[in-house]
Amino acid sequence: MLPDHKKKAMAAIKRLNGLSKKLESMIEEDTYCPDILEQLLAMQGHTKHIQGLVLESHLHTCAPKKLGSKNEKAFIEELLKVIGLSKR
Repeated sequence: MLPDHKKKAMAAIKRLNGLSKKLESMIEEDTYCPDILEQLLAMQGHTKHIQGLVLESHLHTCAPKKLGSKNEKAFIEELLKVIGLSKR
């Protein structure tokens, strides 16, 4: 990964871990359901942010090597598969 993207992804993962611990305690304490859902949406936002960082880094680091090579078609299919999975 690009160093800047890796640094940002690691920071987001640390925040995600904190949100996960908070979620666990919220569920154990029978916190009001909409508050739990809000916490889950925050976690989802961090996950999508990390996905974007990884994909962008991949396009900057791996795509130039793969596009124009004999593996170009497989690379494009791989990207389309991953992007499709992220929309679920």
